[in-house]
Amino acid sequence: MRGLFQSFFTVSSYTTLSRVLGFIRDIFIAKYLGSTVTADAFFVAFRIPNFFRRVLAEGAYSAALIPVFSGIVLESKDDPEAADFVENTMSMLLIITVTLSVLFYFGMPYVIQVLAPGFSVNKEAFDLAVDFGKIIFPYLIFISLVAHFTSIVNVHEKFAAGAFVPAILNISFILSLFFLTPHLSSAGHALAYGVLIGGIFQFVFMYRAVLEFYKPHLRIPKINNKIKKFFTLFFPGVIGSGVIQLNIIIGTIIASFLPVGAISHIYYADRLNQLPLAIFGIALGVVLLPRLSKAIKQDNQTDINSIQNRSLEFSLLIALPSAVGLYVLAYPIIHILFERGAFVHEDTFFTANVLSFFALGLPAYIIIKILVTCFFAREDTRTPLYISIISVISNIALSLMLIQSMREMGIATATAISAWINAGLLYLILHLQSKIILDSLFIKNIFKIIIATTILVFVASYLSRTLFIEINDISMLIKIIYLIGIIAICKIIYLGLIIVLKVLSFSDLKGYIKI
Repeated sequence: MRGLFQSFFTVSSYTTLSRVLGFIRDIFIAKYLGSTVTADAFFVAFRIPNFFRRVLAEGAYSAALIPVFSGIVLESKDDPEAADFVENTMSMLLIITVTLSVLFYFGMPYVIQVLAPGFSVNKEAFDLAVDFGKIIFPYLIFISLVAHFTSIVNVHEKFAAGAFVPAILNISFILSLFFLTPHLSSAGHALAYGVLIGGIFQFVFMYRAVLEFYKPHLRIPKINNKIKKFFTLFFPGVIGSGVIQLNIIIGTIIASFLPVGAISHIYYADRLNQLPLAIFGIALGVVLLPRLSKAIKQDNQTDINSIQNRSLEFSLLIALPSAVGLYVLAYPIIHILFERGAFVHEDTFFTANVLSFFALGLPAYIIIKILVTCFFAREDTRTPLYISIISVISNIALSLMLIQSMREMGIATATAISAWINAGLLYLILHLQSKIILDSLFIKNIFKIIIATTILVFVASYLSRTLFIEINDISMLIKIIYLIGIIAICKIIYLGLIIVLKVLSFSDLKGYIKI
């Protein structure tokens, strides 16, 4: 298990770097665009290719490819067979994504009508979203190939390159915002081109990384049993693994009927909520899938049970305090990060409230990443698909019920509740199928984690109320010091409680982070 978590810390470290750059990016986006019509239009246009990026790079594609490819590598050790599979899947993926890109490019007005029906009464927002979408969408081709190459190197347990590559997109965003904005119609156009440029550089980076193992060539794809098996897993996995992103898209559709700024408030809040999900949930899923797939292929029940229990335990160890931090400190975090330039006090208020409600579902989001991986490693992508459909329906119904009284906060609440429904159903089915059995160590430790988290709630709430009672009268430097201080104190207290309660030991921590 120590090797698993060492790999996790490698992935999470690079992911943290990417997310830090992402926050710098969002700070500048908020400054230049705020919650304006241009901002709303860009976030709508970016939602579809970003959905594919999240699903392909972090879900369905790897979920389908890694179990099949792991079997080839384990069973045959035959480089020609492995290379044949790599080239076949890459060629077919390229055909699919090029076709989709062409269709979406020419059909972009219809896409925007579906994704943001509320824009039909706002011609400026609609036209901008169409323009941005046409610029951005070819990004799908490059990010799909990036996902392909990342999955290949992950099977060989080389996680660093795939974990670092998202940082390239954030760097492209920042540079494009600074250098292209003066030469284009708006900062939104600069960001749109930044997405496309970033995708090209991401592709080049991962292509160089995969050359360590294979030199893939384009070819006319051959449909063999391995390819059939891959696509049988892939298509249902697209929806099953992308339920969180589907719920965000649904939120965007519904929010398009709200006043200008609602879509932007959801975007900024979602970005912050995604931080612990990416660093911990997605990172753990990335290293978990190849390890669990191999254990299942080898029918090693001891390893299977240990990997699943410790992964769930570790995810909750991180997810619960992260949710507390985002819920309690939502307002000062949003105020400090974004409230400048075009992003005004009213935007802070709404975005912070949206973030608080998103945070309630954060543990569920991370649990979903682990439990979905347990299905994917067993080459079952259909069950998560069926459960995700239930979750999406629940999200739509709840959003429509709550939007009248809670505006965009109702959308965030609905998303959080539907996430818990999703996580609960995933676990229930795994349990009923005897594919996951919580061991005594997990049960004992989860109670200890809940105790530590409860204490953390009171500490964080007290410090926040005490230090930020007059937040507008405090200098920005003092605000930053206070926020960093609260986070540091809470981390120390939580870590101390975890060690005192014997959830983890110093030797465990030392072993995990030894990369």
